[in-house]
This record gives sequence, structure tokens and C-alpha cells, in this order.
Amino acid sequence: MALKALIIGGGAGGTTLALALHRIGVEAVVYERDSDSAAYEGHLLSLGSNGLDALRALDVELDGAPIPRLPMYSGSGKRIGTLYNNAASETAPTSLLICRGTLERTLRELCAERGVRIEYGKELASCTVGEEGATAVFTDGTTAEGEVIVGADGAHSRVRRSLFPQSADASYTGVLGLGGRSLAGTVEPTPGECVTSFGYEGHFSYHVEADRAVQWLAFAPRQEPAGPDDDTTEKEWKEWLLDVYGRDMPAIREIITNATGPIDIRPMERLPKPPARYRGRGVLIGDACAITGRIGAGTALAMEDAVVLAQCLRDIDSPERAFATYQELRTPRVDKVVKWGEMNAKPVKVRTPWGMHLRDLFGPLLMKWMPSLVSMDWLYGHHIDWQQTVRPKD
Repeated sequence: MALKALIIGGGAGGTTLALALHRIGVEAVVYERDSDSAAYEGHLLSLGSNGLDALRALDVELDGAPIPRLPMYSGSGKRIGTLYNNAASETAPTSLLICRGTLERTLRELCAERGVRIEYGKELASCTVGEEGATAVFTDGTTAEGEVIVGADGAHSRVRRSLFPQSADASYTGVLGLGGRSLAGTVEPTPGECVTSFGYEGHFSYHVEADRAVQWLAFAPRQEPAGPDDDTTEKEWKEWLLDVYGRDMPAIREIITNATGPIDIRPMERLPKPPARYRGRGVLIGDACAITGRIGAGTALAMEDAVVLAQCLRDIDSPERAFATYQELRTPRVDKVVKWGEMNAKPVKVRTPWGMHLRDLFGPLLMKWMPSLVSMDWLYGHHIDWQQTVRPKD
């Protein structure tokens, strides 16, 4: 089936899809809103074994810090247990910590090496889908035409808005995500681990490399959202963070105090489920159709979406039937992950030292009931068999 796919969004999901479509002989062009010269920044993210498994199908390997374990602490500094951030299978790739910017740059460079075109500075205004194809209209007045269009353009997807004008947009949850870099000072390296603290006001995670460079990530309640264009200074953000985490374990305060470079701000959002993942010749992947919250599963799920969608287009002779099959294959799994994310969406505040004492006392008992390595395998152990033929759903 001769196809040209218009992929809106050059993030991890869009570029993974472009590489997958290139592998099956489908022409794909990625349209990215930002310029090619835009700085590749972005906070640390955890890329689960399932996302790395999806990339393996495309012969893509990533460099990052392996983190099979998440030691969990209360805000007081008491260790309350360990979560396993990995698949149970010994042959599965190990979950990684990787900078979002590094991930996107790597995938875009692979697109260039393999002959996949990315057009930068292309912000979508709207799109239309018909019986034989799709048209994208960009804010610079240009247009593009193809047989299919894919919305890989995130939580505020304009492809989704065009396909389903009545569907609700993503909204702020009241939790702000912040990330950045720091110097460890007296904090010891954490090989193979990303330390996570359940503090008085919010959650805080950090990884210390052998050279004592630190990458950290915080989730804390804040009434008003903020974003990349917010005019709050880094000094003001550090003061706010120290206020939020001021009663928590000393390592956190030290990391915040020593923070260097820009602080990346990402409001946590929720997205009501759209009517479908596709309409006609238009289809959605990743955050454009489902947001998993702060559990760090969104990037890996977008990669899974991309590989499964490519399989469907490879094996099914009609784009609409391929999209219907993709929707049926992906919806149950993604819905389950979204539900898990909603259960863990908001940090539970502890108001008093007595409350923290109770967390210290009962936290280890509760952790014994938390998902073990085996029971979390439903998330991290998901495997996509690239060689398996996909059968259309009747």
C-alpha cells in the first residue's frame, strides 16, 4: 500500500513512528513546531523497559543511566522500601534515566541518518481528512497533503481538535513538575537507583552520578500552573522549592540549594478520553489521546503506540481498518496505565511531624503491599513482537 504519512509533532512518539514507517517502506514526513536550532533541554525522564523494547524492534539503542530500582524514603529520611522500575525478564532492556532533550535529539538524528525528513518551524493550524487522504494547514500559510495524518502533538493536540472539535482539551491538575541539574556536595552517588522521597508537601526524586552530578525531579501542589514562558526567575523557583521541601530530608535541601542551570517546568495535566483514537484518515498517538500523569510512563507508551500503529499499516490494506485495529489493540492497555496514573496523581500532604512519624511507622508495611517486581511486569514487561502479523479486527 503506497502511503505518505504526515506526522504532526517531532517528539519521541512522532520520531519513533517515522522510523517505524520508514522501516516498512512508508513515506513519512515529520512536521515539528519548534525550529531546528531550538535548545534541546528538558528534565530527566524515566524510560521504562517497555519503551526500550519498542525501540529495539527498530534497531534503536539509547544511552542513559540504568535504574532498575527506586529506593523510597519518607520526608524524614527513613527508608520505607524499594520499587522495581523494570521488567521481570532478564532479557528485557533495563529502564533508563535520560534527559528528554537528549532522547529527542537522538531520535531526530536517527531520522536524518535513515533518510526521514523533518520539517522544522511548522506549527499546525488545522487539518482535514477525507475519503482518500488528509491535508495539514500550517500557521505560516503552507499546506501538506498525504494519505494519512498522525497527531503526535501532545496534550494540546491540534490534530485531535480538528478530528474531534467537541472533545475537551487537557487541563491542569494542580500539580507542578519541575526538573533540573545540581551538584551533589555531600550526597553520595546512587548507581542503579533513582531515590524517591514522599515529603511533607510533595514528591522529590534524584539520581547522583559517579562524578556527583545530579539530575532531579520534583512534583508539588501549586494552585497556578506555570510553563516554559513563565517569568519566574530560577532564584525564585529555588526559593519556592526550598519552602515546599524545607522540612524534608537534608539531601533534598542540599540538591535544591546547589541547583545549576535552567529549571524545567512542566504542569501535570489530565485529558478526558476523546471519542476515539482515529477518525477517517486521521489518527492519534501518545499524549494526544491519553495522558498517564506523573508516573513516567507516557513516553514509553507513545513509543509502543508508534510501533503498533506501524505494524497495523504494514499488515492491513486499508488505513481505516488499520486504525480501527490499532485502536482495539492499544485502548485496553493504555486505559489501564492511565487509571494507574490517576491513582498516583497527587502527592499526599503530611501536615505535622506526628503525621510524618506515622508515615515512617506504617510506610514499610504499606510498601509490602505495593507492586513487586513481578506485579509491575504488566507495565514494564510489555513486549511487542515486530515479526508477528497483525490481523484486522472485524
